[in-house]
Amino acid sequence: MVDANWHNFSNNGDADAFSAFYHAHVNALYAYGLSLSFSKEICKDAIQDVFCKIFVNREKLKAIENMKAYLFRAYKNRLIDIFSKSEQTEDISSLSELSFKIEVDTADIIIDAEETDNLKQKVENLLNSLTPRQREAIYLRYMQQMEYDEIAPVLKMSSESVRKLVHRAIVKLRKNPLPYTGTVCLLIKATSKILEIYLKH
Repeated sequence: MVDANWHNFSNNGDADAFSAFYHAHVNALYAYGLSLSFSKEICKDAIQDVFCKIFVNREKLKAIENMKAYLFRAYKNRLIDIFSKSEQTEDISSLSELSFKIEVDTADIIIDAEETDNLKQKVENLLNSLTPRQREAIYLRYMQQMEYDEIAPVLKMSSESVRKLVHRAIVKLRKNPLPYTGTVCLLIKATSKILEIYLKH
């Protein structure tokens, strides 16, 4: 999918288009970095570095059509690079399975406070039953609405492997359903949005 703002900037050097492109993606990238458990400072630095590189190298990058996938991949790589340097080590083997957390928000559920806390805990337990990689795949697939072939380079897996990873995560979630009949709705907060993942039984 071609990003119109990216297209206008990469082809015409339109500064307004670059600004719109930046604002369209910055919050999602920042939330993703925090979910990967990097500090706010590292997340902000990585965002600045990635967009500066894009601005400077627009001619080299203009052939890229799916910039959302490129952004997430470049951003994750930059996060790891900054973190590795801050730790004064180039060994990123310990980062091969990054921690990944998803913030749960039950604010819009009309039930009493005790039930809200109970539901939030159950949803968090469900998500914690997944591996960090499964949580990351679920996040990218359903909350960022990325296709499997877009997620693949971010996770450094094949599209088919990503599909299987997501499938296994959903199967695992279904084995531990919430105590509600019908469709299970996981209310998850990402950046400023509350998004829903519907898992049909």
